[in-house]
Amino acid sequence: MRARLRDFRALSWAQKLFLCEAVVLIVTSKVLLTVAGLEDAERCFGTVSQFLPCHRQSGSPEVVRWAVLTAGSHLPGTYDCLDRALTGSTLLEASDLPHCLRFGVDTQSNTFEAHAWIESNGEVLIGDVDNFGRFQILTEHEVRG
Repeated sequence: MRARLRDFRALSWAQKLFLCEAVVLIVTSKVLLTVAGLEDAERCFGTVSQFLPCHRQSGSPEVVRWAVLTAGSHLPGTYDCLDRALTGSTLLEASDLPHCLRFGVDTQSNTFEAHAWIESNGEVLIGDVDNFGRFQILTEHEVRG
């Protein structure tokens, strides 16, 4: 625990802000998706992105990726691809960074598997998996910075 606090204190102010925002958003996404569903969660986060402190700063896709993955891996509980993608999309939108939030299903296996991911600058930023070829894109939300 002390090592994590020491690591947190060593971060820059901007990194601390992004990480704290990612923590709040990823936990909120888990709750909103459970009680309200995807459509309402997206609408809520779209509004929230306009008021985040990082909206006044210019972040980078890599900093957002780091914040989302760090928050999701250091908090208790399980945060899946949808929680991470919704959180990342909100932070990217608040930072005026263009990206595409994609939702797809696995068409090559006998079991149902859905996946959510974010692409930025033509590369997968959040939600990378081994074989994207197995996913058929159902819907995508392109956000222009």
